[in-house]
Amino acid sequence: MERYNVIITPDAAVDLSQLKSYIAYTLQAPETALKYIRGLRQEIEKLDSFPGAVAPVPDEPWHSRGIRRIIHKNFYIYYRIDESTKCVYVLNVIYAKRNQLNALSEYN
Repeated sequence: MERYNVIITPDAAVDLSQLKSYIAYTLQAPETALKYIRGLRQEIEKLDSFPGAVAPVPDEPWHSRGIRRIIHKNFYIYYRIDESTKCVYVLNVIYAKRNQLNALSEYN
């Protein structure tokens, strides 16, 4: 089985950092913050195997760019696959109850 290199982009790293800070400091639940981040990172790590098993999101322009998403708890993890380099780029981690199209359009 061929493995992919999973790369967390700067946008996704900021998303994870902001999520951790929000849960730890605003909600005053630092242990919960660590559990959430660990869980999200574990899901992200699983993308090294069979990342193409998930279909691209149906909405444009993301569909034509091959953007896919998986869900972990209340968050969508958006990513794209570069088959030529066998890399998976994690683009964003967005709270599931947000308007996804609006949230995605805020990012590059």
